[in-house]
Order: sequence, then C-alpha cells, then structure tokens
Amino acid sequence: MIVVSSATSNTGSAVAEALLAAGEKVRVLGRDRARLQRFADRGAEAVEARNDDPGSLRGAFDGADAAFVMIAPGLIPGSTDYPAYQRRVINAHREALAAVPGLTRIVSLSGWAANYDGARGPVWGLRPLEEALDTLPGVEPTHLRPGWFMENTLPMIEEIRATGVARGLIPADLPLPAIDTADIGQVAADLLTGRRAAGTRTLELQGPRDITLAEITAAIGKALGRPDARYEQIDAATLRDSLLAGGFSAHMADGTTAMTSDVAERRIAMTQPRTAGTATPTTFEEFLARVLG
Repeated sequence: MIVVSSATSNTGSAVAEALLAAGEKVRVLGRDRARLQRFADRGAEAVEARNDDPGSLRGAFDGADAAFVMIAPGLIPGSTDYPAYQRRVINAHREALAAVPGLTRIVSLSGWAANYDGARGPVWGLRPLEEALDTLPGVEPTHLRPGWFMENTLPMIEEIRATGVARGLIPADLPLPAIDTADIGQVAADLLTGRRAAGTRTLELQGPRDITLAEITAAIGKALGRPDARYEQIDAATLRDSLLAGGFSAHMADGTTAMTSDVAERRIAMTQPRTAGTATPTTFEEFLARVLG
C-alpha cells in the first residue's frame, strides 16, 4: 500500500496519477472526500483526513508500506501565522508516520528553497519538514527539492492574454530551473515503488534546461497570438501592494515578497548539477501546449 497525502494538490495528484497508471495499490488522502472521487473511480482507496491533525492522519497511514508527504496548501493567503500551520502539519505527519510498522519508504516534497538556510515566507517549513522526517526510526526518507514550478506561469498566461504584459519581481534574464509538476510526480512514484533508487537523501530536480522569464513571455505570447507580449519587472513594494490588493494578509504578503526576493537575488538557487538523475524531460513549450489545450 502506497499512501499519498494531499492528493488533491498539484504535486500530490501527479504522484497519485503516476502510481495508478502503474497499477499500484494506492490510498489517497485529502480534506474533501468528493475531490478524491476521481482517484477512487480508478481503484484508489480514498480517505478524508486533515494533514495538520495527528489523530486523523494516524488511521489514514495505517498499513502503509510507502508514503508521499508534503505541506499543503503551500500558501494560505489570509493566514496571520503560516509557520504555526506548517509546524502543525510537520508534527502531525511525524507523529502519524512514527506509529506505522513496516513503513519502508517515504518521499517528501521539499523544494529548492531548502538549500538556503535563511528561507523565508511560505517556503520556511521545507527544511523543518525534511529534518522531522529524518528522525523517523527504521526508514530513510528521500526529499525532492524541485526548482521553479512551471505552474507559476499560469497567472502570467492570463495576464498576457488580457493585456499583453506580465509583471513580476524576478529579473527577466534570470535563468530559472523550471520543472513540470507531472515530472515530479513520476519521479516520486518511481521512488515510492522502488523502481528507482535515490542514491542521495535529497534530489534537486529540474527540467531539461534553465529558462528565463523573457523566454517564457515570448513563448506564451507566440502561443496566444500576442506578438506584443512583454515582461515588466516590478519592485518589492509594488509586489507587496498587489498581493494586499488581491486579499493577502500583511503577514502573507510580506512572506511571499521575501520568498520571491530570495529567488530574484539568487539566495535560493540550485546546488546540485543537472544530471541524468535530476533532470526531468518536459520542456516549457511542451508544458505550455498541454495547459493551453
């Protein structure tokens, strides 16, 4: 039995999809049983569970041979103390997993921000999640540290579709280790089933090549028939103001701005080289073609 927590998240669903496609016995966890139905329809066992409640998770992980875990949601716009929520999720998972006899494999979704000791904002909890799982007896987890998610471009697509202009704090010419969530799900599935051995405790996953926001904007513009598409860099104050206007609490606006600044100023960066073991196949152009249908 392989248990996938937060199975309705982008990455959790990608893991579940890859496991089901391989014919594995899967249990999917989520807060809303109805949203898990699509997996149940394909043969998965669906369990409603709160990922910050150890009592809820304890039964959900019962009988697991392998487990995929992550902090979800990765961002709560209205939160006034997001680290407190992250700590509850981390502690709940550690307590529940420690009580599972026979658990042999754990794969966690961390992120490239875990490379940076001073990580701030929504990514603060990634390293603490890794450290908590590392203390579990009898099992050595594998922590996936993917780079910049290609899904981050979805708001850009809508901006360019509407106005021809995408705005952001990250410099247009900064190379980003962009990666497709579906590829992360496949790597996780291969590790959970034992078809792949990690080799190291952490894997810094990234797509086939780095890509800049200037290149991303041009690709989106071409796909949408907007040859006038352009990317405009904004400053941190403008980003914070836009987040507040969009309904973020001051706490989350500050944290998200700090996190983005750490990427923009290269404090968050890859430390492992792109190799056959860490590079994933999907290009941004392929991702874009899929999401645009």
